[in-house]
Amino acid sequence: LKRTPLHDVHVALGAKMVPYAGFEMPVNYPAGISAEHKAVREGVGVFDVSHMGEFEVTGPDRNAFVQRVTSNDVGGGALKPGQAQYSAILTNQGTFVDDCLVYRFDDKLMLVVNAANIDKDWECVVGQKGGANVRLKNISDDVGLLALQGPAAEAVLAPVSDIPLKDLGYYKFTTGKVAGADCFVSRTGYTGEDGFEIYCRLRDTEMIWRALEGPGRAQPIGLGARAS
Repeated sequence: LKRTPLHDVHVALGAKMVPYAGFEMPVNYPAGISAEHKAVREGVGVFDVSHMGEFEVTGPDRNAFVQRVTSNDVGGGALKPGQAQYSAILTNQGTFVDDCLVYRFDDKLMLVVNAANIDKDWECVVGQKGGANVRLKNISDDVGLLALQGPAAEAVLAPVSDIPLKDLGYYKFTTGKVAGADCFVSRTGYTGEDGFEIYCRLRDTEMIWRALEGPGRAQPIGLGARAS
């Protein structure tokens, strides 16, 4: 099983570790799933989602290529730099492979895919490259990812970030620093609450986690409460 850069932190916090999508991941911490669920609904929780996959697409044909391999509209001004969209990766016959997020930067796009499907998704995307003038890079092993979710997410993140979070709209992202580390932060998530997803270099993941998690800040959340 693979491990995220926070494996030892989870163990030290008393997490119950289980196999998930090829990784050893925390299913819950000592407070229990119900308490973790309540924290995200009423306060704020922080999730280690560094097991997710990320594919980088650069080159002159990058927008047209991602337009072709995903189901949502990347062209025609529908997705502007600094915006993210929920989408799906499709085969060249138009059948479904996996859901994903698409982030559009000034000079590249990034697809974020589910951990269990990284290899399958990568094979599908590379298989459709053809003659497109793009460079594809699987950066999954280089990226740390934390999800800070709940009504108090902005209040917890703001003191340790130089990003003007109040100006960051839903499904938009920007670059900046969190706990002194270079990141990009998007106002996205899968809990139905306000929140942010923080992408960073793998080596900075633990430092950022420690700035967010703890008494008076965010409660650690495992896979059990993520599912609920």
